[in-house]
Amino acid sequence: MLDKQSYKKEKSHKKLLINLKKNIFKIIKKFNAYLIHGCDDFKNFTGKDIDAFYKKNYKSVSSTFKNTIKRNLSKNDLRLHINDPKSTGFLSLDLEEPSNIPTPILNIYKTYFDKRTFCKKTKLNHLDRKSLIFYKLYKYFHKTLRSFDQLKILKKEISKLNKDEFLLISKSVKKAMPYEYEIIEKFLNWKFVKFTNNKNVKKFFLTKKFNREKKRTILAGNIHSKKIYFSKKFIYAFIFGQSAKWNFNHTPMPAIAIIGNDGSGKTTFVEYIRKNFYKMDPLIINMKTSIPFFRFSIYLREKIKKILKYNIIKKNNFLKLMISYIGEFCDLVDKYFKYKIGMAWADSGYGLTIFERYPTDRIRGEFPNKQSKIFPLEQFFPFPDGMVYLDVIAKDSVKRKLKDNHTLAEMNSKRKNYLNLIKEFDEIEKISHSKNIKEKIRLIKNYIFRIYNKKNKQIKLGGKIRRIHWKKNYKRVIAGANLKRHQKDSFFNESN
Repeated sequence: MLDKQSYKKEKSHKKLLINLKKNIFKIIKKFNAYLIHGCDDFKNFTGKDIDAFYKKNYKSVSSTFKNTIKRNLSKNDLRLHINDPKSTGFLSLDLEEPSNIPTPILNIYKTYFDKRTFCKKTKLNHLDRKSLIFYKLYKYFHKTLRSFDQLKILKKEISKLNKDEFLLISKSVKKAMPYEYEIIEKFLNWKFVKFTNNKNVKKFFLTKKFNREKKRTILAGNIHSKKIYFSKKFIYAFIFGQSAKWNFNHTPMPAIAIIGNDGSGKTTFVEYIRKNFYKMDPLIINMKTSIPFFRFSIYLREKIKKILKYNIIKKNNFLKLMISYIGEFCDLVDKYFKYKIGMAWADSGYGLTIFERYPTDRIRGEFPNKQSKIFPLEQFFPFPDGMVYLDVIAKDSVKRKLKDNHTLAEMNSKRKNYLNLIKEFDEIEKISHSKNIKEKIRLIKNYIFRIYNKKNKQIKLGGKIRRIHWKKNYKRVIAGANLKRHQKDSFFNESN
């Protein structure tokens, strides 16, 4: 029996599949692909991704599809994210090249398996049962396993095999995967409960998971491996940034900042993306000064703050200003490195980049000067591909952030400043405070797909990417009215 939450998820996934059925069919046909799913599995779909095999073809690889993000993975494997604009969801379609399977396993797969069957219900080609079982055994035991539920479903399929089919799979697995065979044999012959409770089995999958995560470039929104810094595409994107010239077949991903006043829900939506957009390999970068890229920045910030408290410094305005300027500049350099890494990750096509907050926060009223042509330096900070502004009314800001001791006047002023500021951007998605959470998620998701299309059109037209452009208004009021409290993120105080 499914719990209520699982039932809702399963129902929403099935609805998503129904809504995107035509798109999926079109893509599968274009790539001449066949599904790594049984006909019944596809009919009773419960996941958020579909797997298929295809043979590389230049025309199919270069194809584009409406409401779809296409990514070039390693070794000619492709991943397509198919959007449903009317809902909060999207499906991921993984197109794999069979030739990427390790040679010993591939040879056996081609000899005895790789058999397809046409399904009258889906009107698509599927792997037949024994071929699917062999591939799943390879995937779960040689590559990675997401949960024991996957093995439970596979066990049911194995029970439907006849004696000869079962024997063929057992012998083939022993030959193809000798290192994993001891565990696979237990899975084939033991009862499922006995298998999952076995200590050696648990240790086997935990080791697999650990080794898999070590190899991953990104995990839970964080760059996990240092290998990325030795990627040619990443280094090229990091060095040249917006000036980089890409091949027209290159598929960069969007880099988007989520901004808004305190209590607007930035963290909530960023965490939603981290959890539910994992197939897009999102890199989450918090642009808060208190979360620096360089650890040394924390030490430096604290040191400069202490120096500014010395009486000899307080009495000398020139020294005080110079040291404050150094602090501001160092903070901005740290943020710039975070920006460069985030943009390089997206531009090189490795995955989606989400900036939680952005230096624009200080422009809307975090800086303790009423007006300045030079400071804050954030006025000159470069921009990403897109920006989502989450609006929130002042009373909700105060209510949701009681610990910050904000006043209504302060938050009203900051909101007014932000609303004026975003009018200067040529690219912005403003989301009204009146929208419910579900609708906000839908709008953010659709915006990600829109920016992807915009960015990739630029590549195809000229090979270069254009960021957000904005008019620098030096007459702008930097600090909001009634902003009297000291700003902890600034090296300047109001007396400066």
